[in-house]
Amino acid sequence: MNEGLSILLPAYNQVCVERVITLKRLCDSIPSLNYEIIVADDGSPDLGAVERNSAINSMANCRFIRKERNEGSAATRNRLAELSQYEWLIFLDCDMDIPDQDFIKKYIDKRIQGCVVNGGLNIGGCMEANRRNLRYLYESREASSHTAEQRNRNPYKSFRSTNFMIQRDLFLSIKFEEKMKRYEDVYFGKVLRQKNIKVLHIDNPVVMNDFESNPDYINKIELDARILSTFSDELKGYSHLLTLANTLRRMPPLYYSVRTWHWAFGKAERSILTGSHPCLKLLNIYRIGYFLSNKQY
Repeated sequence: MNEGLSILLPAYNQVCVERVITLKRLCDSIPSLNYEIIVADDGSPDLGAVERNSAINSMANCRFIRKERNEGSAATRNRLAELSQYEWLIFLDCDMDIPDQDFIKKYIDKRIQGCVVNGGLNIGGCMEANRRNLRYLYESREASSHTAEQRNRNPYKSFRSTNFMIQRDLFLSIKFEEKMKRYEDVYFGKVLRQKNIKVLHIDNPVVMNDFESNPDYINKIELDARILSTFSDELKGYSHLLTLANTLRRMPPLYYSVRTWHWAFGKAERSILTGSHPCLKLLNIYRIGYFLSNKQY
């Protein structure tokens, strides 16, 4: 296996050209670094984004490929790893910004055989501009749990695929579980623990500056809940929502009260959460109510 870095970005309806330019500049600034940057589009219907991303193929050491059909981020990341040529893989989400000029160097300095390194995530944007955006409000509230110190307290449960480095051979021996579509990184963390593979969390974050609309965020939360109910056995112990749901199931009066509340007020809660004045305090109430009301659970 060739020594160097393969930087891998799955894409879906996202233009990644500027982020690739940034990553390429950071790699080029490191003397004698062998690297490649590969972006894989997961069957995006936005042909304009696909066309713009094709410019990546004109950059040295960079490649853009397009899959004809959508298979999900897990399958796309697995495919990217199979296409890679270097010993170390850095996986990044294509909608995250790279703020640190030493971003690549920090990963290079943490190359440890048999160890997975998670760089973390920071929340960008400003409160005034996003004070009515539910995703921004939620992520800002959770930001204190994103530090490396906090993540290292529960390294496997804190693993996320947004920004991490792993050896190619090690990744290909595990891979993401493609059938999950969502939560594949949570399950990957569980597999790492089962195989006794060390996870090291460091402060080398990417930055979230783009926040979906309130309706899109609630749609995503509902999709996550449905998928979680399907894979509840696999994800037991690795989801706070699932742990809460299992606790409530052991207390039938409370369990049925939550379900009854959701049937009665869930539509009203959803209307508030997707509106222009979302109430963050309602989010967890709606999430657990929706999950418990899912017919699969």
